[in-house]
Amino acid sequence: MFKKALAHHSNATPIRSSARRALVTSIFAQYPALNESVSAQGEDAPGKLSEKDLGRALVPEGVRSSNFETSAGIEGIMYLSPDGDPLWLSIGRGSKELVPTLSLLAHLPPHVHPFPVLQLPVPIPAPLLAGAALFLPAVRHLQTPWRLPQLAPGSIFALVAGGSGDVSYVGIGRVAAADGLEGALTRLVKHRTEGVECDEGKFADIICITDDHLWDMGSKPALASFPLPKPREPLVTPPQAESTDADAAKEGVAALSLDDGEEPTVEESEPLTASEVSTLLTAAFLQTLSTLSAATLPLPASQLYSSHILPNRPAYIPAARRDDVVIGRSEWKKLTKWMKEVAKDGIIKTKETKGEVVVTSFDPKHPAIDGHVSFKTISEDEAKAARRTAREEEAAAPPKTLDIQELWRPAGSSAAFWAACGIEKGSLNQPSSIKPLFDAYIEKNGLEDKEHRRLVALDKPLAAAVGAKEGQALVRDEALRRLRAGLGWAVSIGGTVKKGALNPITIQVKTRQGRKQVTLVAGLEGFVIDPDDFADDLRRRCAGSTSVQPLTGASPKLNLKEVMVQGTQGKAVTEALVERGVPRRWIKDEGKKK
Repeated sequence: MFKKALAHHSNATPIRSSARRALVTSIFAQYPALNESVSAQGEDAPGKLSEKDLGRALVPEGVRSSNFETSAGIEGIMYLSPDGDPLWLSIGRGSKELVPTLSLLAHLPPHVHPFPVLQLPVPIPAPLLAGAALFLPAVRHLQTPWRLPQLAPGSIFALVAGGSGDVSYVGIGRVAAADGLEGALTRLVKHRTEGVECDEGKFADIICITDDHLWDMGSKPALASFPLPKPREPLVTPPQAESTDADAAKEGVAALSLDDGEEPTVEESEPLTASEVSTLLTAAFLQTLSTLSAATLPLPASQLYSSHILPNRPAYIPAARRDDVVIGRSEWKKLTKWMKEVAKDGIIKTKETKGEVVVTSFDPKHPAIDGHVSFKTISEDEAKAARRTAREEEAAAPPKTLDIQELWRPAGSSAAFWAACGIEKGSLNQPSSIKPLFDAYIEKNGLEDKEHRRLVALDKPLAAAVGAKEGQALVRDEALRRLRAGLGWAVSIGGTVKKGALNPITIQVKTRQGRKQVTLVAGLEGFVIDPDDFADDLRRRCAGSTSVQPLTGASPKLNLKEVMVQGTQGKAVTEALVERGVPRRWIKDEGKKK
């Protein structure tokens, strides 16, 4: 639902205390399981909270609301925490239903799991991360349905992922199957038992999932691990209890093979079949064409294959099996045969030149390309790993200091004066040269007042440079100050020269919504520090949530950002900047601001 950026998102405004209390009441009414986590009055039960404390966890003080519209035209209301994390959604105009978000699940107290849970395999299937619907074979524990909850049509449930031990939340879904989970599972078992090859249709819609746009809007709070909770109302009675009519479904599911989706990942010891290799190469080919510029073609098929298709193979292929996903191990065996087959389908056009197939064009409106769902590729995975390695090597390297030099050049009406001093108009010069050049000019032209040596008489070039009249006398220090003010400034950082004066990196601690304090860092771009990369560093260093947002008061054209990290983190931020080579004199800690 949030695979693309929102088409519209209004400014968030705080809601009244009475509206917040009404919101909490509606949430408790909609999700009765929350009452299991509420302690009785005067009771001090482990793992339970008072109704008031749980209400604050669900809808904190200072919560804000905003209207939104998705890229698909779906309207709704979003309720955000004081820090900007989306917590609840009301989807559809006038809807009273409140849907939790992944950020809300991350903020819930330990042992509070009020929503039914379905577990996904690891790694999470790429189509789900790209916004596709959830099909039943992708759900784990189909062979042990007593681990599955009863889910009626339209039910909201949480998605988790993990190994056989602990799991963590990864998303929120809504059942779309008309007969709920039990009917969908029974139908699946029946078809598989009878050997019927049938598309079961989607089981549920994914409302939000990790790494989608809704998740990126917030601070991306840490998603804690926890043991997979037992369903409050299991789909079938556990084996220890009496057999029920639903046990037949359990036995049927147990007969399903591994291919039915219990663990759709490929074991490292299990070789890929030629059919599987062909499927993965086709996915890489469609990924290539969906992102390739038409101006890149024509291109020899061999170059398209090596430079584009192979890097675009899915990242969910186990590392030990990636070298197996090549044309020689596919059903086609030869690249020429594959390209000709794809050309027959109308996806591409080819011609043969000197015995080599050349791809001349492709049809971007072909259903195979138009309906392709993007996924994370091997090249992206390798680039991320390379960045991680570079960061680790940088952290292990001895501390370095950025070579920062302020430079000046003649500008405006001062050009004639500096030309007389022997300075060319476009040249960049050290600040230490300004006073010696000024003094030499005064002495050479005899401009010093013989009675009052602090005064200088202004000739035509000097008068134009300091913004005064020719023949006027001016105090030497004032003339020098005006000369400096009229210069054009640039800065050299690590050998890279940029126009304009360099401003220091500022660190501010501000209080948000009561007593909650956050630290804001601005000015990173001037020192060639990527704000997103720095936010990731602070998230690990400070063990707190971080976010990157547009710099308040700056022009959107400049694309300046500020990094926000929870808590008073001035010392940690300074240490992180110094480790990146920023001299302390270029770090301005402004302390606490209201």
